[in-house]
Order: sequence, then C-alpha cells, then structure tokens
Amino acid sequence: MLPGINIKFDNGNIGTVVPSADGVFGLLASAVAVVDKFDLNTPYTLKGMSDVAKLGILPDVNNYTLYTWLRKFYEEAGEGTELWLMGFAKTDKLSDWFAPAVATGRTPAELLLDASNGRLTALFTSFSPDVSYVSVITAGIDADVVVAKSLAQTLAENVTAQDYTPIFVVLEGYGFNGNAIDLADLTAESNNRVGIFIGNTEKRTGDVTVNGASTSVLAGRLAKISVQESPAKVKLGALKTLTAFIVDEPVEQYDVEALHDKGYMTFRTHARKSGYYIVDGILATDIADDYQKLARRRVIDKAFRIAHNILSNEIQNDFDLTNSGTIDPIYAKDVEGNVEREISILMTDRGELSKDSSNPEDTGVKAAFNLTNNVAATNRIEMTLKVRPKGYAEFIEVLLGFSVELNNN
Repeated sequence: MLPGINIKFDNGNIGTVVPSADGVFGLLASAVAVVDKFDLNTPYTLKGMSDVAKLGILPDVNNYTLYTWLRKFYEEAGEGTELWLMGFAKTDKLSDWFAPAVATGRTPAELLLDASNGRLTALFTSFSPDVSYVSVITAGIDADVVVAKSLAQTLAENVTAQDYTPIFVVLEGYGFNGNAIDLADLTAESNNRVGIFIGNTEKRTGDVTVNGASTSVLAGRLAKISVQESPAKVKLGALKTLTAFIVDEPVEQYDVEALHDKGYMTFRTHARKSGYYIVDGILATDIADDYQKLARRRVIDKAFRIAHNILSNEIQNDFDLTNSGTIDPIYAKDVEGNVEREISILMTDRGELSKDSSNPEDTGVKAAFNLTNNVAATNRIEMTLKVRPKGYAEFIEVLLGFSVELNNN
C-alpha cells in the first residue's frame, strides 16, 4: 500500500491551496456527433451558449434533448459558468456510462472526471436514446435507472476514496409513469452520493417526446449558489424556467409531496409566490443520514478536498516522537492549526459553516490528532476532523391568535 491519507466520513452526528470551484459540474449525455466540431466520448469545456454553437449542437432531431439541457442550464446558472461535457452514442444505455470496462475496470464517466483533473464536484445526465431503445418500466421508472443508480454510487465512492475527488451524481427519473405510488422508496436506501430528479420544463407529449427530466435546472441552480445553500432556498428567488411539468401535468396540479416523501427531487410552487422552485435537494438514502441533503453533501465534500490539500503536504514527513513513541504534541498542534485555518478561511469566513457567536474563538472547525497512538510501531498518525454545519428552516411553526395586551410583557 502506498503511503497516503485515508479520510473517512463520520456519520450520524447531527441527528437527522486555493479556493475550489465548488459549482463546476460535468454532463454525460446521449448525443450525435457533429463532423469536425463535436465528437463522442470526448471531453469538452463550455462557458456558455456560444461554445455550444461552436460545437454545432443544435435543437434538431439529433441533439434536441442535449441542446435543451444546455440552454436551460445556462439560463439558470448564467453565461460564463464552467461546464464539462461528454457525449455518448444514442445506442448506449444510461447504465453503460457508469459500468466498468472488463479490460480496464474504468467507467466511461471517468474519462470526463480524469480530463477535469479533479475539478468536477458532480455529474448530471441527459439521456435520450434512439428509437430502437425499449424502455422497461419497473417501480414507476425505467429499470435501467435503477441499475445506473447503483453503479453511480459505486463510482462516486471509488473516486472519492482513490482519487480524493468526492462527487455526487444526479440521474433523471427517465420514463416516469406519472404515478408516485409505483416508485421505490429511496429513503430506504443508502446511496448518499446519488439522487434522482423527476419533472421537466416541457410536457412529455409536446412537439418532441421527452421522457427524461430537467436535471439542467437543478444543476444550474447549484452552480451559482454556495455549497451550504439548499437549492430549495426560497430567498434565492424562483427558477428561471416559466414552465414545469410532471409528465404532462403542470407541477402546481401534481402531488409533488408524494415524490418528495419517497426521496425524489422535483419542482414545486409556493402559495402567493410566482414561479417554480426545487422541492428539496436530497439524495437516495435514509433521512437520518448526515449526507442525505445536497447542501450537507457539498459542505462535507468541500471540507474533504481542503483537508486533503493540506494533509497531503505531510505525507512521508518526519517529526519528533515522545518517549512513548507517540506524535510530538507541538508538531500535532501545528498541523491541526493548518487544517483548521484553511477550512476556516475557505469555508467559515464565507458563511459555509456555522460559528458559535457566543465564542469569539470559534471557527466552526476542530482538528485533533490521536496523541496516544504508537506512531513508532505503526507509522500511522490519526486525526479527527469535525465541522459545524448550518441549520435549515425546513419547517416553521407559528401560533397565531388575538390579544388585546400586546404591549404587556
């Protein structure tokens, strides 16, 4: 085993170097190549719709779904937002993008991840197969989405552990039959790096049949907000899209609560507010999982990346030991301080972690080495790293009534 760092995610604790580009995402999409402009299985970097035009991607019969995804993404995220794109043949299944090749053990999605050199923090999908594809609906959605979900979770876990580049994946609820009762309950699963989005900005049976979902809108919203912010945050304002449907039914007429309660992301409306919003940013795992919420997932992943950037400097470093063979407390304190200081600067000072306002010394992060481990015997040093998350006003309870004694204490 090579000398290195093993950072594990502690879970179940909350009861329910340069700044990183937190909102840099990748798109995996069904597509048709454009001669001399756009090749399949090739990574591209986009900054806006002018780059889309340069690739020759048009809203025609070949690339209508891909073009629409990109247009909706930039409509929400804004021109200038970095996005990595890779297209795949329309004969590919969704699960093919996440399936390891027999010869190499590598997945097609990893080509895009590798090309970005660790910049990507999430992958989104835009699946639009050719007419030969036969969609088999199981538990309310295309059965291949279920296969892809498991493969995507494994991929995300592997690149986090092996490449120190934590990511999450958002899949489309492709082929959703419109009946929430039929859907599997994602809150009974443990895929805390994969989520499924249902709903589209277009009707399914419009001029073009659309069986996928507008993950583009969610990606665009996430790309422009801070990691600790929920994509469902009402103060961010309504989404840019003026239309939203579940299959052919307007979102405001559909029971989106039923989708949310089963762990799916989708659109919603708010009484007396115009426009559409995201119901919640959630992943396919138990509600008690610390990382079910996208905001918490993104926060802990950013802390992971920062900690790795600092601690990787200490690989194979030499330091003093005590008489009992344990790590020198002065050295330990120095490294702890480096980690805490970097996370504080890049996260706490930006409002991404909570500070205890009653304690001026609190930074929302605490690093601590195990000072009792016999390093002389094991050549292993152990650290505990904790960060304090933000709270979220998911439920607000108000007791409203009359009183004639409002000025009395």
